[in-house]
Amino acid sequence: MSATVSCAVLYQSYRQVERSAIEHSTNIARIAQRSILRNVELLTLGLDSLAWRYQHTQLHEMPLQQKMEFLLGEKIEARYVAALGIVDAQGKLVAGSTALSQILPGPYAQSDFFTAHHAQGNTSLYISAPVTVRLERRMQVVVLSKRLAQPDGSFAGVGLMVLYLDYFRDLFQGLTLENDGVISLYSAEGLAYMRIPYNEAFIGSRLNISQDLERVFAQSGPAQGSYFTRAQQDGPRWLYTFVRIPGTSWIVFIGRNETHIFREWYNMLYAVLFLMASFCIASVYLIGRVRTELQRRIALDQQLEEQARTDKLTNLLNRRALDEALARAWKRAEDNPDVIFSVLFVDVDFFKLYNDTYGHKAGDYALMAVARCIVGAVSRLADQPGRYGGEEFVVLLNGTDTVGAVHVAKRIIGAIQGLKIPHERSPFGILTVSIGVTSLLREHHNSMEEVVKDADAALYRAKQDGRNKFSL
Repeated sequence: MSATVSCAVLYQSYRQVERSAIEHSTNIARIAQRSILRNVELLTLGLDSLAWRYQHTQLHEMPLQQKMEFLLGEKIEARYVAALGIVDAQGKLVAGSTALSQILPGPYAQSDFFTAHHAQGNTSLYISAPVTVRLERRMQVVVLSKRLAQPDGSFAGVGLMVLYLDYFRDLFQGLTLENDGVISLYSAEGLAYMRIPYNEAFIGSRLNISQDLERVFAQSGPAQGSYFTRAQQDGPRWLYTFVRIPGTSWIVFIGRNETHIFREWYNMLYAVLFLMASFCIASVYLIGRVRTELQRRIALDQQLEEQARTDKLTNLLNRRALDEALARAWKRAEDNPDVIFSVLFVDVDFFKLYNDTYGHKAGDYALMAVARCIVGAVSRLADQPGRYGGEEFVVLLNGTDTVGAVHVAKRIIGAIQGLKIPHERSPFGILTVSIGVTSLLREHHNSMEEVVKDADAALYRAKQDGRNKFSL
């Protein structure tokens, strides 16, 4: 009987270790996904800004030097961006960073980043295959490009940005994995962009997609998942967890050796078998150790999951967790007609000028101070503040009507004013915020998106009215 119970417990613990390993790998993949997605969004905004400046109505009236400064003068805060450029509809380089001619000497008309927008009509962000260049040293880069359009919508050329693949190398090396763990980045076509442990020959190679992997790499494949596979013929089995990067064709893979995953479990198994032959009581002791170890692993995975839901700078909910909280609030309101809630949309006034004046480090400290004021103003556990993006925050006030929401908005504004953070380029002389306030109106709102949109509109009215105030 005791042997049967022990075997059952051992089997369950094996499955628990397996599930914990999958959750652990998924959490690491999500952290990588979030970092890559955030930077892709920033780089896309940089390309959009470059396209807007190129299509500025007065650009072609400027002298050549002024035109170049206008096009390429704005710096993108990303040390992995190697060069920027504009290519016209004929594939001719109109403007480009100094290093662009060395990295991509042309011609451009036959380049994949040009034909993808010209011949195929791709209007979204296009990511090229890895390209090997030689500057001070041999390096790999990737080209990000977006289509430029004439006023009538016809093709006007391509705005491009060259990104060092060292970005992915540094990002992956900063993630915690076992010594034999593998982190890699592939496209949906099986093209390799990065691998840790680093191997330069790996970049640009193409994976032989087996029948078992077709589901993973298919365009309509799952957003995330995991699977076990055996390395080559009789090699060890590996656990692979994958997560897609939204808006791109990239897939992040985390690989862990099964031998390492179950190393402690196997050690425990041998100890249990040995002790069961001698002392029955010892087996109970070992099972207790197994439970303790599993609880430790679960606690670690929960900690990683919490980190994946928290904004690293402000310690508020990040955008993904905030969207989930808003969705839950709307679901409760649909299920119960008595449920009410309010939403505050908070934006730091003149924050770009603050960054330009005091630097991005000071800007980060300012956002952290604003976050602390928001947390201090919402005292209930049911209230959920989060960072919406950049200098914007959203506060979900569950069970709060308009009167209560206005009270919280006043407390936030007063708390930030009380900090008296200097802002010499603000008409108020200190850092301030504007807040849009809205509450659920069942006869008016048909979705949570409409509630947030109304809060955003109220924020716009507050800014139009002079800032440093709230508006309904």
